[in-house]
Amino acid sequence: MTQRPKPKPRPKPKPRREPALLAPQPIGDNDPLADARIRPLLQRYCRLAGVKQAALGPDHSELRLPQAERPFFRDRESLRLAFSVDALERDPDAEIAVLGSPFLSQLLEAIRARASRLSLGLIAPAGAGDPRRVELAIPVRDGTARASEKHLAVHPIGRLFARIVLRAGAGVEEAVVESDVHDLSTGARVDDDLAGAFQDLEAGRVEPADEALAAAAKPVAAREPGDLLRLLLSHLRDKSTERVAARRAAAAGELAAELARLERYFESILKEQSSEEAIGTVSALAARRRTEEIRRSEVRATVHPVQLVEATVVMQRAEWQLESARGRRGTFSAQRSLSGAAAWAMTCPHCGRPPAVLVVCRYDHCGCDACSHRCSVCAEDFCAEHGFAECRVDGQPACDEHARVCPSCRLQYCTAHEGVCAEDGHAACATCLAPCGSCGRVVCNRHAEQSHADAPKGRRRLCTACLRTCEGGSRERVGVDEVTQCASCGKLVCAAHSAVCAVDGQVHCSPHLRRTDTSRRLVCGQHRAGCAQGEAAIFASDEVAACGSCGKLVCADHSAVCVEDGLRHCVIHLEPLADATGSYACAAHRKECHVDGQLFSPKGVQACPVCGKDACARHRAACGHCGRNVCTADLEQPSRRCVTCRQLAVIADPPEDVLTAARAVTSGGPKSSRPWRMARDHSHVVVELDLGLGRKTLFTLRHGQTVPDSVVKHTLLGSKQR
Repeated sequence: MTQRPKPKPRPKPKPRREPALLAPQPIGDNDPLADARIRPLLQRYCRLAGVKQAALGPDHSELRLPQAERPFFRDRESLRLAFSVDALERDPDAEIAVLGSPFLSQLLEAIRARASRLSLGLIAPAGAGDPRRVELAIPVRDGTARASEKHLAVHPIGRLFARIVLRAGAGVEEAVVESDVHDLSTGARVDDDLAGAFQDLEAGRVEPADEALAAAAKPVAAREPGDLLRLLLSHLRDKSTERVAARRAAAAGELAAELARLERYFESILKEQSSEEAIGTVSALAARRRTEEIRRSEVRATVHPVQLVEATVVMQRAEWQLESARGRRGTFSAQRSLSGAAAWAMTCPHCGRPPAVLVVCRYDHCGCDACSHRCSVCAEDFCAEHGFAECRVDGQPACDEHARVCPSCRLQYCTAHEGVCAEDGHAACATCLAPCGSCGRVVCNRHAEQSHADAPKGRRRLCTACLRTCEGGSRERVGVDEVTQCASCGKLVCAAHSAVCAVDGQVHCSPHLRRTDTSRRLVCGQHRAGCAQGEAAIFASDEVAACGSCGKLVCADHSAVCVEDGLRHCVIHLEPLADATGSYACAAHRKECHVDGQLFSPKGVQACPVCGKDACARHRAACGHCGRNVCTADLEQPSRRCVTCRQLAVIADPPEDVLTAARAVTSGGPKSSRPWRMARDHSHVVVELDLGLGRKTLFTLRHGQTVPDSVVKHTLLGSKQR
């Protein structure tokens, strides 16, 4: 039986290696405008993306773009690049590759979309491991360290390319920077020998080593992308300190010149202003422009990560088991690169810096004293990832078990300074909690408001239950103990925008109160009245009264009391009385003397029996014939007989009532044979009886009566009235 020979094992394929970067083409005597890092980035991008780059000269190139890359360059099939002013003059249609140019922005966008991470492979080990025992010379805070264990491990290392844009005022500066080479697992900067080996591998001067050389080594994972990016950007920020300082100094000079120009400009405008309002407006505008210019001149740095270049390296790793006095455990490691004559590197697992003291975190890992703290509540150590460094109340650190975020201020605090808001029972920091100025309940800032400075009790902290809005002014915030419901509209008003009505004694808001024109008292709309004789004036309801004649409301200045009925009447219905100085009477309680037209009280005049008209005492006199008091208008001078007595006429057949009255006058005697004379006036019948021998009896009889009203006897010796 023939035995077939065993097939030879196929050799493992070596990882595909990108060809070495071509050295930048010499430009001769022409000064390049582009940054020295732009051309290597362009060449690397062309190889990775399949872009054909043809040299048209030492400082002039043409790019032919495949279909997939054209969207990054405005859908162009090809474009020409100039790296010097001379090349741009020879080809005006070319684009110049300079910081801040559109081409650089397009190139970086294409790199970030297609090649944000570049892996170079394994750096070949240059030596063997160190057989000597490694001692941990770093003290452990309140803990101990057990003996170390050494083994081989594969660590990722790399550096970051980024574009930094500095803006300050009108100036914009752009640069492409690269970080130092860092261990991507520990965060520490590698030594110069290993950094040199990384650069040789990146430049293509050496080939990557076979991965089989690291088969026995345990791979160590890189840090989380966010943590790794934060670490590398921090290093880039440190490297750009001088550039930022130079930009800040230039911006400060430009700011001083611009502020001086603005000051001269606004000074010239202020000289042209005359009113205080215009001066205030211009001054406010000048202050605003100055603030805007200061903000515009602040230096702002924007970092755009472009590409992370990484490789792997075999490390000798020593580990110690740390244990704290509270029983917390953690692992600390030191590493030594086999790709160079490097010493043991001991760095903090968190910040990547050499530690002065090691600290075991309460979550069983370690850090250095610079990135660890001791909780002020439980006195346990913790790293920066498991707590915070400063409580907002006392500035002391606290672990995440005793760390809280205040829902009011959104800041961190510890449980030692925690309180409860009375509004809905949630927890808050002690700084945000304070008692309400009205009810005394403790509430947080989120559920508290400040009353207005013009409130009756000044600015106070108030809870939502005690906060009110004054509806009588400009809706300023006040306390519930500072407002009262308006008796007119029902709105809540504070003491500053309300007052008490002088009539009803109730509180009203200011829109419903007016001052009376005479007494200057405050009255509400319900108790506000007007005078019918002075419609523009405002009076309180108790300052006016209804006229007893017409019923209209009148004030004291346009009214008076009738002397007869004691009621108040308006001046239209009142007249002064001639027989009562300073007294007035209404139309119903005054009489007018028809002789001179003066007004008198009802007792100050009497009706004339002749004409029936009223006449005062001064214009009344006794008739010399009938004896009645008649007005002077009906009394004839000088006979002093009234009009009725002058009109006496003979009557043949006297009426029955006259006969009855005559018998009463003559005591029932027989009727005289002599003729009777009689005359009538307004109130009486005047009868004259001729008794002979010069005797005459004259009596007056009121209409409808039979009893004489007055009797006058005339004889030769005189007249007698009874």
